[in-house]
Amino acid sequence: MNPCFYSPLPCTEAQRARLRAAAAPLPAVFADACGDAQREAAMDSAVFIFGEPDPARLLSLPNLRVLQLSWAGADRYTNAPAFPRGLTLACATGAYGGLISEYVIGVILAMFRQLPRYIRQQAEALWQPHGAARRLCGATVLILGAGDIGMAVAHRLRPFGARCLGVRRTARETPPDFEAVYTRADLPDLLPRADVVVGCLPDTPETRGLLDEKALRAMKPGALLVNVGRGTLIDLDALARVLAEGRLLGAALDVTSPEPLPPAHPLWAMDNVLLTPHVAGVGFGSDLETQDRIVDLCCENLRRFHAGAPLRSTVDFATGYRKL
Repeated sequence: MNPCFYSPLPCTEAQRARLRAAAAPLPAVFADACGDAQREAAMDSAVFIFGEPDPARLLSLPNLRVLQLSWAGADRYTNAPAFPRGLTLACATGAYGGLISEYVIGVILAMFRQLPRYIRQQAEALWQPHGAARRLCGATVLILGAGDIGMAVAHRLRPFGARCLGVRRTARETPPDFEAVYTRADLPDLLPRADVVVGCLPDTPETRGLLDEKALRAMKPGALLVNVGRGTLIDLDALARVLAEGRLLGAALDVTSPEPLPPAHPLWAMDNVLLTPHVAGVGFGSDLETQDRIVDLCCENLRRFHAGAPLRSTVDFATGYRKL
């Protein structure tokens, strides 16, 4: 098979037409229109892949020059034992901010108003109030990660009257909607001030276990913890111990480590924990607008690839983040 563009993703017909136009003169091959043998041949011949193949498979694709992910997180590849030299990895950072930030708003409001508790009561036909509601207005929200997703969270929190503080890897200018942005060295001083802590961080050596037992116990009494980044951010055994003591309002976790969380883990049975199966940022097959944004990014990178221009949202393997 001749060199081609290949995608295993379930694109709509309109999206396929845009991808074909951007890929030309490379022929575009879509996995769901192929048999098994043709899919394998297309991968072997692909110069540009749009999707998430097995990292080990990449080592046997000599023609591949660009891997464009449909995910914002690239840790499946940055943490792989080996990655082909000369292969450019691009992620979909910039496409998920709106979708994930709406999830964050939803779970904060649900936990502040104790909605999971009332849903459980409804199943038992119980009519029992549980005290005063918490409000977002006037709350201090500490957002770990001030990239695209963190900025989208801050943007949607501001109209509620929340005060947004951020933590990022390096000191730079303060983005819009943040009152101030700090570095990880400031975390011990920031945790006791926050009514809500939101994790939006990727999985890197620097972020793993950042919220260990010491950090969790440093959080403000009655605070809420939300995580939509990667599950490795939090020591979940320590979180279960801290929550069992009643130190925190609760936790809303869309990501865990491992995934799925083992059935016997105590977090499953806790009334003040909301667990969802990594759905805050589901794009393909879930939200067409987000899917369109990802396809638009891929089309732009195809055009840049043909023009010999730098690609957008390429991943820095040294940090695990998108290159600035």
